[in-house]
Amino acid sequence: MIAGLFRNWRFRTSKPAFAPGEEIRAYLTGFDSASGEGTVRIGDTVLTVAGAEAAQLDQLVDLRIESFDAAKSTGRAILCD
Repeated sequence: MIAGLFRNWRFRTSKPAFAPGEEIRAYLTGFDSASGEGTVRIGDTVLTVAGAEAAQLDQLVDLRIESFDAAKSTGRAILCD
């Protein structure tokens, strides 16, 4: 009975990986007004977001992954239209 209870449990990783072209929805957690780029943090993974605006800070945004380095858990993304 206990085995059936835990059968579908999965642990999430603290360093999710993404593929170029993948579209995701995440919160914009930071914005650098000097560079005009935003930051999205998902666990220990950090994405730099081109085209972000200060008004989008702490809001859910749709992103398209441009590049991702799984070894460093970092990548670049752009806002989806």
